[in-house]
Amino acid sequence: MPRLYYQGERFDEISPNALMETEFEALLIQNAGIIRKDTVIVPFKKTVYSPEGSARADLAMISTDYRDWVVIEVEMSQHDLYRHVIPQVRKLQEARYTQEHVTYIHDKCPVLDKAKLSDMMRGDPPDILVIVNKPNAEWRKEMRRYGAHMMVFEIFRSDLNKTIFVIDGEAPKLAHRFLSKLSFGMLPRCLMLSSPAALPVEPGVRFPVLIEEQITYWERFHTSTCVYLTPVGKMPIDPGREYALIRFDSGEYSIRPQ
Repeated sequence: MPRLYYQGERFDEISPNALMETEFEALLIQNAGIIRKDTVIVPFKKTVYSPEGSARADLAMISTDYRDWVVIEVEMSQHDLYRHVIPQVRKLQEARYTQEHVTYIHDKCPVLDKAKLSDMMRGDPPDILVIVNKPNAEWRKEMRRYGAHMMVFEIFRSDLNKTIFVIDGEAPKLAHRFLSKLSFGMLPRCLMLSSPAALPVEPGVRFPVLIEEQITYWERFHTSTCVYLTPVGKMPIDPGREYALIRFDSGEYSIRPQ
């Protein structure tokens, strides 16, 4: 078995077969900051439903500013890629996530803001991250083909019960000043927010947004499933394109073409 030496101490790899999946998940929750900064990881074993059938993931990774979230599927290397892992990923990608899932996540981690979780759930569907305990080139190729992310999380432990993690791959990243994608939908004069919880503006409150260095004013409003921005007055941008909502360090907002 592979081993590591750190500051004169020997660390032996924990066999993929020696660790239960629940133990592996607990380690991930305890070390969320290693996987991605400014992130909370919570249990997420609530059933979801998709056109391809029902599924139950393992964990949810939520950014602390509620801009996005990621559904995590924890897999052990002995699981079957084509009969189990890929079908599970496809179901999680196509699933509908509802306010029932907001309640479940909040029950598991009450320190999270339930209203912001609810806004987050109205935005874009989550990315899917598969975390596995052993590298496998075929798994990585297939996850990339299906649009999922993959991380390998290997565990080494010393006789003094100290732990070292060896990590390969990355979780989905967030741009620092990027808040949300904006896109035109079925409602006239409205831009749909992909990450509603990232915008700390209440519905109906008018706020300024820079467009090509000119100040425009916008308001936010909600439907049961989506969150939109609508301009006060004439629509100042061209329809048919996707835009990005940016927040500068000064606190000012801007809308720019993507």
